[in-house]
Amino acid sequence: MKHPTTRRAAITALGASVGALALFSFMVPNSAFAAISSAAGVVAGGSLEGPNGPIQFSAFGSRLQLDDVAEPVLHGALAWHDPAGMDGAPLTISLVAVDSYGPGDIETARVMTGTVSVNGEGEHSFALRLVDGGEIGVAADTIWLVVGTAVGNVSGTPVPADAGSEFDYDVEGDLISGDVQVNTF
Repeated sequence: MKHPTTRRAAITALGASVGALALFSFMVPNSAFAAISSAAGVVAGGSLEGPNGPIQFSAFGSRLQLDDVAEPVLHGALAWHDPAGMDGAPLTISLVAVDSYGPGDIETARVMTGTVSVNGEGEHSFALRLVDGGEIGVAADTIWLVVGTAVGNVSGTPVPADAGSEFDYDVEGDLISGDVQVNTF
């Protein structure tokens, strides 16, 4: 059975996110030429072995600190397709909003939190932890996606008691194909 989220769709979503980042300078109020004092990002895509079979994903996250703006600017993208889900039914998770992006518990880890939709519906809290294990083919990159009430396990920030999440999903594993790249510039 074919599903709407293909590797091509995931790569297209990642490319669109990078394009949005490039266009960012035109969206900054009162300054089309805002100076970036620091920036960091992560780009990832590939597949991992889920509890019920392979999962395909692409992810992008960045944090830009501008000289004249107090709050950092966050960008992100997430396309996740689990053909067998947690219960055997196909599952597609897509980014709605990024609330935070930053370093994880080790130097090569990055954590992004925010809101996702599940199968095109609802809004659910999520946390995504990506670890760059080194050059492609040299070491294992890892990914951990949690949606719902266990988000605090990844992000360190518990989901509020009134969040009312009726959906929980928790998958962690080594990439079997693809790569995670952490960048600082």
